[in-house]
Amino acid sequence: MCVSNHAFELQAYKLSEQIIKHTIYQPVKVIYFGEKEAEANQISAIELITKIILQDNEGQVYEVEPSENGVRFAKGEITYQEYLSREKKDIRNLITYSSASIGFLFIMSWALVGYFL
Repeated sequence: MCVSNHAFELQAYKLSEQIIKHTIYQPVKVIYFGEKEAEANQISAIELITKIILQDNEGQVYEVEPSENGVRFAKGEITYQEYLSREKKDIRNLITYSSASIGFLFIMSWALVGYFL
């Protein structure tokens, strides 16, 4: 039995809706996976949204990913520089925790092999 599961697309869609609905900036367009573009009012839940383009009153353009940090920036709770630094910190934490988990599993498997031999 084949079950359609597009959890990543739905999560990105929900966060994108929040960004577009609650933003203090003007939503310009949405960029999907594979560099496909669409107008901000025509978003699709089927495709993976990677970025939302926002523009302020002075013409400055901001690229925001559909994440909690993106929602906070769109609402005006944090600046764009804070948004960028938080995104970098999240990526760094993801790499650190993934590496630590892989290292732990490697050490445990090595110990298990040593125990049985």
